[in-house]
Amino acid sequence: VVSTQSTGILKIMEKPNVHGLQPFGEDWVKEMDMHPLFMDDVPPEIIDGTLDRKKWPVLASHLDMMYDDDDDLEGTARSYKDDGNEEYKKKTKEGFLKAIISYTEGLSKNCENKELNSQLYGNRAAAQFSIGNYRRATQDCEKALEQNPGYTKAITRAAQAQLKLGNRRDVITWCDKALAIDKHNKDMIEMKVKALQKLKEDERNARKRAAQEMKERKKNANLLQAFRQRKLNLYFAEEEDEETAEERDTRLLESLKCSSTGHVTLNEENQLVWPVRLLYPEHATSDVIQQFSRYIVYQTTYRTCSRLLARVRSGTLTETTLYLIVCCLQFWE
Repeated sequence: VVSTQSTGILKIMEKPNVHGLQPFGEDWVKEMDMHPLFMDDVPPEIIDGTLDRKKWPVLASHLDMMYDDDDDLEGTARSYKDDGNEEYKKKTKEGFLKAIISYTEGLSKNCENKELNSQLYGNRAAAQFSIGNYRRATQDCEKALEQNPGYTKAITRAAQAQLKLGNRRDVITWCDKALAIDKHNKDMIEMKVKALQKLKEDERNARKRAAQEMKERKKNANLLQAFRQRKLNLYFAEEEDEETAEERDTRLLESLKCSSTGHVTLNEENQLVWPVRLLYPEHATSDVIQQFSRYIVYQTTYRTCSRLLARVRSGTLTETTLYLIVCCLQFWE
């Protein structure tokens, strides 16, 4: 039996909540994700330094209950900073996310204490770094330095973030900024040496790739020239109506790369070497010769096939030899 009071409670529960979601409906998972106690990710507004209170009413109310602003903006900002530090010490993703929220709220107070603001930016950069947001961490470090140009921790954190992003030159720039303040900074010296070594390695690999690409282009040009000299052409199943010569050359080169059997190449004797697939239909199997000289194919196979075809027409060819003709006609795919 449902009492009148219970019926009233049920009617209230049926009403949409502050997020516009139906309680205990299909959106209950989304509602839980929007609650500050259960959310996995920080809302973008928090990370960017703003908070839409209409969109996140529960989170906004939660933050309001934690602190009493009054007129002491610096004191409130410091309280947010201390709270963020406690969350950061937990060394968990949830702790880092909550720390970001606290530091952001502290910055939103816009207090006039530049040192405190630089610490809030620097601490938020550390939290961003801990969850892999290296670009945002660098941005916060830059803002921290705007408040306090001699903030060494922010410079170090920015250098570490750029190292994670693989930006070697930026790492060196940040290290130089730190060494300009303290030339005996061991960590920055080691990081700069490491970045220089990686930069040299990157440049060396880039030169190797460039040389390999040039070698590949030369090889392709020689292969195309060999096809033109021999007046060879491949007919594609789907011909393009308005295809340029360069596009057709590209298609030709791609068609000559048969991953299952090998590639058509040009050997040192300027002979085309073809991959050959031999088919044995009566045995439902096949065989592959990855390097079969075009000279042998055209001078031996085709001439032999011509003579054998003449014998087929005359009826003087055995069944065994007939199999060889089929094999030769399937020499490339």
